[in-house]
Formats: sequence, structure tokens, C-alpha cells
Amino acid sequence: MNTVANIKKHDSAHWYFQNGESCYTLPKKSGSGLKVPTLADARELQLIPSVTTILRILHKPALQDWLIEQSVLAVLTTPRHPGEQDDAFIRRVLHDEKIQDQEAKAAADRGTMIHDAIASAVKGEQFDTRCLPYVEATLPILKMLGKIQWTEKNLVGDGYAGRSDILLENDINLILLDFKSAKTMPKYCSWPEHKLQTAAYAKTLGNVADKHVITGNIYLSTVEVGKVAYFLQEDWLRTYEEGFRPLVKYWQFS
Repeated sequence: MNTVANIKKHDSAHWYFQNGESCYTLPKKSGSGLKVPTLADARELQLIPSVTTILRILHKPALQDWLIEQSVLAVLTTPRHPGEQDDAFIRRVLHDEKIQDQEAKAAADRGTMIHDAIASAVKGEQFDTRCLPYVEATLPILKMLGKIQWTEKNLVGDGYAGRSDILLENDINLILLDFKSAKTMPKYCSWPEHKLQTAAYAKTLGNVADKHVITGNIYLSTVEVGKVAYFLQEDWLRTYEEGFRPLVKYWQFS
């Protein structure tokens, strides 16, 4: 009888120092190089988790279904070595070679490329010309919403930190936006996880005088290149108080 292979999934957290500086790596105690910070390191150095790290505790049915599909496809389409038993085959495909992660990595790399291109374009810098349709679709929206105050800024909140994409300002509002590339575009409003993310960032802004803070997302389709949608949220404080803040407490507990 075959048994199910024990597949381990390692999702490293992203940490920040208390001053908002990213902590991607730390020196090994042996002095022989760098390592990714562990939970023990975070406790010792009083590091704080990123917003996206905290949001990982959310159950995401659509994402889970997609991950299962990718794992099944990986097992069905990967050639088996001669004489390879089921357990060894499944472990090799899903754990050692991680075939199921290839599509996710490609999507993440594509998203990073698009994000970096937009970030460079708004600063007047050169960017990957393969991303020109995404840049051309995004810049008019930014210009319509307001004047750029800053881009790519690390923000520190109560028990968390994160890197916000862009802050715009007009006569009435401050608009904090996050860019998202996606195969499936939302139709009516930002996805709940993205509302939580921008609400967490908005809460860090503190006193903004008489300006009204609005959060939002700009979605760029990776299926229909050039297609763009944006959604704004004025009730972000409720999203923070009733949605994100309890998640921080639960994350700390768990």
C-alpha cells in the first residue's frame, strides 16, 4: 500500500526593523554568510512582520483551489523515473523540484517586472519597454487622481510594517494606492485582502491636517494587456479596525 508523501511548505516571513528598514537577511552567527531571519531572530531583535506576512493567515479559497490544481497538474504531467515509487515520485515533484510552483513564480516575476516599470516611469526613469502598455494604461489614472507625493515608501504601524506603492494628493484628498497585476480582474471593488493591505498602510499616515485619506488599488490585466481598472475606498478606517487590526492580534497570538 502506498502512503502519502509528507510535503513540507516553507513560507518565509518578511520582517522589518522597528525603524521601518527592511530585514531581508541577517549575518549567520558563524560569520560564514547570510541567512533569512527566523521567528527566533525576530523575537531576539524585536522585528515586526510585514502586512503581507500577516495577511497570509487568511483563508483564500480561490488561491487554495488554484494551488491544488497546480499540484495535480504537476504530478500528472511530470515524467516518472524508472522504478520510482509513488511516495518518492510525489516528494520529488512537489517538494524537491517544486514543479507546482513554477507557474506561481512566473506570475510573481511578471508582477514584479510590471510594478518596477510603473515605479520607474512615475519617477521619470527608464523602464523595461516590455511593460510599456501597462505604464501607458496607469499614468493617466495617476495624473487624473492627483499629484505624486512619494513612491515606494516603508511605513510602520502598530505591530506591523510595509512598503506602500504611491501616495497622491489633490485639493481635498490624499490617495494611497497599491498596484496589482492579475489574471482575474475584480469587477466592482478591490479584493478584500487588498482592501486590508491598503487600510493598514493608510493607518500609519497619522495626522494629515484637513486632508481626507482614501485608499485604492489599480489592477492591470496580464491576460488583456493594456486593460486596467481602479477602485477607491473611503471606509478604510473601518476595514482597519474591524478587519486588519484583529488579524495583527491573532497573528501575534498564533
